[in-house]
Amino acid sequence: MPDEKEKPKIKLQFEPKNPEYELIETDEQVEKAIKELRKREVLAVDTEATALDPYNTTLLLIQVGIPEKAYIFNHQKVDTSPLKSLLEDPKRLKLVQNGKFDYEMLKVNADITLNNIFDTMLAERILTTGFKRENSLEAIALKHLDIQLEKSVRYTFGKTSTLTKKQLEYSALDVLVLFPIFKIQFRNLQKEKLVRIAQLEFRCLPVVAEMELKGSYINVKKWRKNLRELREKRDVASARIQEELRPLYETTQVDLFGNQVDVVNLNSPVQILEAFRKVGIDLPSTGVAVLSRTDHPLAKMLLEYRSHEKLLSAFGENLLSKINPKTGRIHPDYMQIGADTGRFSCSNPNLQQIPADSAFRDCFVPPEGYKFVVSDYSQIELRIMAEMSEDPAFMKAYKEGKDLHTLTASQMFNIPEEKVRHDKERFQAKSINFGLMYGRGANSLATQLGVSPDEAKTLLNKYFKSYGGVKRWLDKTAKKAVRNGYSQTLGGRKRWFTSPDPSDPSYQRQLGHVERQGKNTPIQGTSADMVKYALVYIYDKIKEGKYEAWPIHTVHDEVVVEVREDQAEEVRDLVEEQMIRAARVLLKKVPVKVDAKVGKVWEH
Repeated sequence: MPDEKEKPKIKLQFEPKNPEYELIETDEQVEKAIKELRKREVLAVDTEATALDPYNTTLLLIQVGIPEKAYIFNHQKVDTSPLKSLLEDPKRLKLVQNGKFDYEMLKVNADITLNNIFDTMLAERILTTGFKRENSLEAIALKHLDIQLEKSVRYTFGKTSTLTKKQLEYSALDVLVLFPIFKIQFRNLQKEKLVRIAQLEFRCLPVVAEMELKGSYINVKKWRKNLRELREKRDVASARIQEELRPLYETTQVDLFGNQVDVVNLNSPVQILEAFRKVGIDLPSTGVAVLSRTDHPLAKMLLEYRSHEKLLSAFGENLLSKINPKTGRIHPDYMQIGADTGRFSCSNPNLQQIPADSAFRDCFVPPEGYKFVVSDYSQIELRIMAEMSEDPAFMKAYKEGKDLHTLTASQMFNIPEEKVRHDKERFQAKSINFGLMYGRGANSLATQLGVSPDEAKTLLNKYFKSYGGVKRWLDKTAKKAVRNGYSQTLGGRKRWFTSPDPSDPSYQRQLGHVERQGKNTPIQGTSADMVKYALVYIYDKIKEGKYEAWPIHTVHDEVVVEVREDQAEEVRDLVEEQMIRAARVLLKKVPVKVDAKVGKVWEH
């Protein structure tokens, strides 16, 4: 990857301590500034507002920069609509930092839709994936230009009625530094052959911004009903555990109402370990993996209790508090490159952690007169592994349209496919199929399957006997990641690794980590690339067809689109076609299957 210590020689066209800017506060100044800006093919864009939420903020400034000067438009004093045609011109490149924020701020508060974007934050993330994340403008400017930005100034906007010199210099620098940063980053993207993946991320940015702006509607009444039912299940599970343990404790304490007091705090690992010792089991910890391997009714009851408690803490009233009072919807934050594989992450709230089989998903509904199109790739990561490994059995299975898990079980256990039990042999085969993509070994699989490590090794050996091509590819890919210091997706995305020092006592553990991630990233990362292509294609086709439809959510290999009811079937076909088109960009040998459904709830 680009040398972190090397500072490229870039001649600045501005003075960092005394940046040139013009504050635009009259219509005459607007006209003159627009005339000058139209002469440039590359512009830098930024905004300043009183809050982060585009629906509940006051837009104060719109900064548009050229390499030597910043034009600061006072949105509170002048009509900024003349900027619309300039900033929406698809032939003009716009440099931004965290452009998703500025896209949303401008769309909601100035009716300006940015396009043809180069985002320095995303570019930096692409160039440093796998290493420490320092993607703020402050960190990037210091790293590449040795310029220290005073970012604390941002918190002073909206606090006074007039703009200070410090605020204006801060606003000017935010756009002026983007030009030299862009030059350095673009050169590095070219050097690392990452221009194509950067273009994909930049094209995806408006789609992600629109997903956040649209948000999701939640049936609050149904959500609270689910919470009540969950609390009841949790309390029943808790009561069963207390009754099971009460005879082992010498206490008959009661509360003020005559109810027996709990003998164990189920959220205290110390007390839980003591309780297990009382039933004759000495556990090393109270982790899920340990409890899953423990053959005792108490362990099973505790796992049930925890599953209810976890859902309550993750999806309680706190999530409902995120509903925007102006829109009546939840508008989560999507991070485009949330994981080093390139996958999205979601926060505030994290809608991606809602289980596919959870009743909470049924609470996400479209408004009256609309429906959802919920679509996902079928076994896409296994298809990617088939493409990359070119294992004959894998390839044949998908070309013949067979269920790979059932086929795998049939070959591993030497039984006809029709005799494979869904909850036994197929489950074991499925666990191995997916486990291998995450670099999991025999011990990890043993825990999931509830078998001994030796039995897990035997299953793995049977698996690799059936799929020798997969094993060869996994081994080769792991070694390649260590040798090159990075792994790569079919889309060209790179994830770098820090090479472990052989003299380090933890060398083998670190090496194992690199090898596991080296195997996983090409598969999971290619899936992430594919979904981003799909989002871009779906969004473009919806706009082109002038459908009343919007992508509103994505989780891993799934895309959710909200659409007007009478257009739902047509848009379902569109979504399916574009997802297959996206897959074809990356997969050339293995057929792809997309499951797309029309419905009134978000169901998998």
